[in-house]
Amino acid sequence: MLRESHRVVKKGGCLAGFVIHTPADLTATAERRASELGPDAVVAAGGPEDLTREAGFSNVVRTDVTHQFTAIVEAMLRAASRWEAELRAEQGEDEYVAGCERAKAMLTGIREGLLLRSLVTAIKG
Repeated sequence: MLRESHRVVKKGGCLAGFVIHTPADLTATAERRASELGPDAVVAAGGPEDLTREAGFSNVVRTDVTHQFTAIVEAMLRAASRWEAELRAEQGEDEYVAGCERAKAMLTGIREGLLLRSLVTAIKG
């Protein structure tokens, strides 16, 4: 995705996006746990800054927004509980339960220090 972004962004253009990732230097066991708790492909060959630079961007800045993301996921779970009947009717039982389980797993990963969320910004040179 980053290489394609580099291809379509004009020279001098900015890239900005949020990414869920793992901390550097996790053990193999911790990486497996992060993979279980996080989104698909959360374990990458490098950190978001390195991958963004490898795609050809410069002036790469990563800002940790894990604390804010935690608050958002917690608020989403509270809302899912408050509107449970309506959401189950709209989404269906399986999708509602799966969404709540994904959010709870993500919180577990964050609390265990295995998952981070960052805002990454960069410039195409």
